[in-house]
Amino acid sequence: MNVRWAFVCHFDPATPHQASTVAFWDRGPAENFVYELLNTPCADVASQGVCCYADDITKLYPFDEMLAEIGAKSYAGTALRSLDGRVLGLVAVMDDKPFSDPEIVSEIVELFSARAAAELERLASASLNERLGKIVEASVSEAYVFDSRSFRFELVNRGARENLGFTMEELRELTPWDLKPEYSKEDFLAFVEPLLRGEVEVLRFETVHMRKDGSTYPVSVQLQYFPDVGGVFFASITDETERRAREEREKLILNEMNHRAKNVLAVVQVLARQTAKQNPEDYVAQLEARIAGLSASHNVLVQSSWQDVPFEELIRSQLGHFAHLLGNRITVSGPPTRIKATAAQGFGLALHELATNAAKYGALSTKSGCVAIAWDEVDVAEGRCLKLTWTETGGPEVVAPSRTGFGSYMIEKSLASQFGCKVDLKFDPKGLQCQFVAPRERVISE
Repeated sequence: MNVRWAFVCHFDPATPHQASTVAFWDRGPAENFVYELLNTPCADVASQGVCCYADDITKLYPFDEMLAEIGAKSYAGTALRSLDGRVLGLVAVMDDKPFSDPEIVSEIVELFSARAAAELERLASASLNERLGKIVEASVSEAYVFDSRSFRFELVNRGARENLGFTMEELRELTPWDLKPEYSKEDFLAFVEPLLRGEVEVLRFETVHMRKDGSTYPVSVQLQYFPDVGGVFFASITDETERRAREEREKLILNEMNHRAKNVLAVVQVLARQTAKQNPEDYVAQLEARIAGLSASHNVLVQSSWQDVPFEELIRSQLGHFAHLLGNRITVSGPPTRIKATAAQGFGLALHELATNAAKYGALSTKSGCVAIAWDEVDVAEGRCLKLTWTETGGPEVVAPSRTGFGSYMIEKSLASQFGCKVDLKFDPKGLQCQFVAPRERVISE
């Protein structure tokens, strides 16, 4: 059979009105192209199966510009179907003269269709596998494939390699128990036995992975076994470091909220007692005003979300329920300074504790006691730092507590662990003194 043109094309579900050639012959190999299916014989082939037009093809399809442009006279084509019956594309031949024996042409096209369909399905599968491979490689989840006989890793995606610090060549010499210090070889083999026997489809568990440098991180694992795909295991693994840290933060916040709630009630009690002593005639109105100020200070904290707040605003927000004392018994002084969110949380809690203790036991529990709050940037041996001082005078004689409560722990330990702040808490009999010295780069916003 001598024909002028022959081509194989495939249909992409994403562009149902177009076809793309994967092989094109024009008296020799020619460049592939994309064309519109509407008003073409290829559209009928896709819907009907075998089509053969021995002559006058341009009269049958007058709106097919390509047929007219190349001068085609005859056309024969058939659909290429996958094993499950889907139309993948078509194979077609054309000539610039009529077919002398249309039946022979149709038979030959049909003969080549099975081979062409198989090849087209192979190419489609290869393309899909390539896309899936790229997705897995770039996935934020760690992905591992290891052999069910040697248990050595065959594939490990980029996210896992970067987190572990191993190259793919190094990982091919390792096994799952080399990365999981909680499992020995015997432990791991026994653990996956239900997968190998087909008793379960997937194993889900949590453990730790060990990096090349010896450090570890928590992971959650979903492990599957594929006996029909080379007998390999596939593990999808999530680094749980951030989740665990988030849970710890949430736990600390809940404890803090509980402690703050108790302190708020304590402050309300102090306000009630002081108001009753100072303003017995106008007790209800004065108490309501002070409780409203307390509520307003907490609203400021919630609404600002502690995002780089001015230091003075932070301090005043924690002293909102003592607004009637600001500028008189409570002085606040220092240069304009903006505090980072993490530092604002730590300092805010510390100031809240100091203010609460001052109201319950210290300078603010009397009629004449005073508190001086001052801050500035200073140079120390470790470098540039933010220095904050809290000084109480005129209150009851200070006695060091016999044990450290949650409030003192938050003041002395939390700030140090969060951003290296040094805290000096002195229980001077004349008045409590507290000094904070924190690295500038860790607490001050530029």
